Order: sequence, then structure tokens, then C-alpha cells
Amino acid sequence: MNTITAEDTLLEQAAEVGAASQVNGVVLPGSGVTITATADALFKRIAPTKRLFIRGGAVVGIVENNGALELEIISATAARSRFETYTNFYVWRAGGEGESVLKPAIVSQEMASALLSSDEARTLLPKITGLVNCPVIVDTGEIVGRGYHADTGLFITGGKTPLPVTLPDAIEALKELVAEYDFQSPGDRSRALASFVTPALKLGGHITGNVAADTAEADKSQSGKTYRQKVVAAIYNEKPSLVTLRAGGVGSVDESLNQQLICGRPFIQLDNFRGRFDSPHVEALLTAERSFPVRVPHCREITIDPSRFFLQLTSNGVETTRDFANRSCIIRIKKRDGYTFKTYPEGDLLQHVRARQPFYLGCVFAIIREWIAQGRQRTNETRHDFREWCQILDWIVQHIVGESPLMDGHQAAQERVSNPALTFLRKLALAVADQDRLSETLIASVLYEIAEAGDVAVPGLKEPNEEHGKRQVGVVMARLFKTTHEIELDGFRVTRHEVETTRDGGGTYTAKTYHFERLPA
Repeated sequence: MNTITAEDTLLEQAAEVGAASQVNGVVLPGSGVTITATADALFKRIAPTKRLFIRGGAVVGIVENNGALELEIISATAARSRFETYTNFYVWRAGGEGESVLKPAIVSQEMASALLSSDEARTLLPKITGLVNCPVIVDTGEIVGRGYHADTGLFITGGKTPLPVTLPDAIEALKELVAEYDFQSPGDRSRALASFVTPALKLGGHITGNVAADTAEADKSQSGKTYRQKVVAAIYNEKPSLVTLRAGGVGSVDESLNQQLICGRPFIQLDNFRGRFDSPHVEALLTAERSFPVRVPHCREITIDPSRFFLQLTSNGVETTRDFANRSCIIRIKKRDGYTFKTYPEGDLLQHVRARQPFYLGCVFAIIREWIAQGRQRTNETRHDFREWCQILDWIVQHIVGESPLMDGHQAAQERVSNPALTFLRKLALAVADQDRLSETLIASVLYEIAEAGDVAVPGLKEPNEEHGKRQVGVVMARLFKTTHEIELDGFRVTRHEVETTRDGGGTYTAKTYHFERLPA
């Protein structure tokens, strides 16, 4: 028998097979039908439904998990039943008198694997880059809604049409979302406002390069750092996918992150990280362009488009590598002790934003439309590695929103989070304040006692030891004050004084004392 296509074979033999519904089936390989022909017939049927997609070389589908839609790599086992929802399958068999007839068939796991790995799957299925649960304003200024969009590769899984909002009302409404936060500086407030607009600019293709990780830092727990990031996601009708710091071996955080990247939801939150955060995998994700390899146990490696994700990290005093600091947008918040936050008819601020999500998305779109109308301008800001993102958002926050320059105070924050000694000094200053020791004259041994009481780890001290600890505090402080007698950081001023002091047994030595004070607000 000459080689024939699966489609032609089925049409020619439909009368012998019987029921009309079987006309729309696919013939499996054998008796002259090739795997290529079967794959071509199968995926030409599936592709128009926009229910299976190709992503990084793997076939994926949209599934529901705890009420949220996610992307899932389709295994050969799952594909057997999945394929049956799109078509019926047949195979050539020998008839009673030795002639070839078509018989209903079931796809084997081996055949499902071959079909999933075929060139036809990669070329015929639509390519998907990620999911988002709200409309997107694309580069032309048009708003696109629910469904698959080939231009962006995004599948918009839901969300109502954003409401039309005037520019003054939009600016006022977004400023109200941060009005009750006590930011470390006006630059931190500008960066918080920019965090509302960044996702829409990136999802719509207005920013083509990388965007910084939203790194939220606070002086104390329960300050609202995680809450603010949830509000950002809520504007886009999303909830952050959580990655927590877990024990259990090197790579556990990276594996959890990979799983969330495969799922495809845009906001990923690394919540409440403590100590040193050092992940080359995360740093590579933040600088990757269009292609980033990810793998989880029991699944093949795939490549994802990293531009469809927004990484959020929270900490009360994170210590990072310099590379991660350079890829971050650090937003510092001070806790407002005893403060009662505003409530709304819907409840708290987050519940209010979720209830009025189409309005707040409309506010973001109003600002983007104004930026487009004014010629998509940028500043010449150079104080961040991600220049395109930085310059666009700097122009928007200054010239449309009317706030301070985006990067004011940011380089000092980057330097501090990537310098273990400065991170220690910040935590120590907070402990001094908590223990009501501000304005006192303190020596290294007393500082160690304050650090111990405040659960502040001393760099270079492997385990608690009073004698070694006092000496190591002195070493760290000497390193910090090697070329200066005064350091200002995150609302504190630390001053070192040197005094010639007489020893009990005779002679003198230079005593070093430290004075901590709060800077005026």
C-alpha cells in the first residue's frame, strides 16, 4: 500500500467504519500511515481550539488548581485521554477476509509520547508565554481581553473591562493606596507607585527589556511590606504565587520557584526571607532575555519567557549578593506602631482594591495612555542596571504622577543590602532603638550584648560566644569606620568617637565608643 495521509485514509474508508461522527477521527500509524501524518492530522484539529499550547518545546494545557488556572506540562499518560476529547482514533486492522479495515483504537502511552515530541506539535500548536487574569493595554494603546492573543503569547484567563478614569482621578486614587505607609524616603514612595504601573507596561510590550524585582524591606514585622505587594497583584486581578524559604537542601527555593514559573501566573512572591539570600538561579532569571530553562522533578526541562513574570521578595533585613541588589527595586517601609489603618465599605485596603479592581486597573491604564500621548518619554537616569525600565518609570513618576525621582536613595539601599557589615549595622541600630539605648555611649562589648538580646547575627561569628562575639563586633565596626567617623543609613546616624583612656595598670589606649541616634524625619 502506498503511503497515505491519516485524513485521506479516514475519508476514503468512512463508509466501512460507519457512524458519521467517526468521519472526524484520526488514523494512528501503521499500514502506510506515518507518525508525521497522524501528528499533522491531530494537531491541526487541536490548534484552533486554543486549549493546548506549545511552551519551550513542551505541550502544555490550562488546568484549574485550587480555584486558579495554571499551565501544566502534558505528560504522555495524561495526553492519552486529553487527545480523546478532540477526536476519535482508528487503526488499520485485517478484516475477516484479509482485507484492511479501520477499527476504533486507543492511543498507547508510547504513541502519545511520540506525538507530543513531534515537529508538528511544535509548529502547529499556538505558542504561549504566560497567563494573566485581566485585560492588557498593548503597545498600540488598544485594550485586549479574555482569551488567547498570538501577538503577545498571553492567555487572558478573566477580568472585567477596566473602567474609564480621568488622569487626575487616576493619580489621586493610586496615591491613596500608599498614603498610609511610612516610607523610608520620598524615593521609596516613588518606587512603590511605580510598582503599580510596571506590570501593565511590561505585559503590554511597552517595556522590552528586563524589569527589576520588587524587593520590599521593613524595619519590623507586620509593617505591611507583603501586604503592599498583594495590593499590586490585586490591581491585576491576581494573587502572588508563594515561594517560601524552606529547609531541605540546596536548591529547594529554586525548585519551588521553577514550579511557579511552569504554572505561568505572573506574580511570584518570595516571602519573608531572612539572613543571606544568594541564588544565582534567581539572578539569571532576572537578566534572561526571552528564554530561561526550568525543570522540576519528574518533568522534562522547558524554556519559559521570563518577561511575563514579576518577582517580589520581602524581608525585614535581607542580605543579598551585589548582583541581586543590582537587579532589585528596593522599597523600604517603617512600621507605624499603634497606627489604625483606614477601612472601607468592603473591608481593609486589599479587600477594597479587589472589589474595585476594574477601576484601579483603569487608573493604571489612564497613566499609560498619558505617557503614550506625551511621546513615550524617558529620563536620562543611569542609577540602575535596567535602564529602559528605570528611565520610563522615572519619567512617569516625576512628570505624570508628580513624585520624587525614582532612584533617589536607591544606590545607598543597594550598597547596604549587599554589604554584610552595613546590614549588621542597620539591624544593630534597630535593636539599639528597640532597647531604648539611643543617645548612649556604647562600646563594642555592650553592642554585642544588644545584638544578642535583639537576635542580630554578627558577621563572621559562627556560634554565640561572649568573648569572641565582643571581639568580632569590634572587628566589624572597625571595618565600617575605617575611613569615616559617621555613617547614616535608613533613618539612623551612627557616630564613632575615639578617646585616650588610662589603663588600670598604667599606660593609655584609644577607646572607641559609638553613639546611635535617629535622623529627623
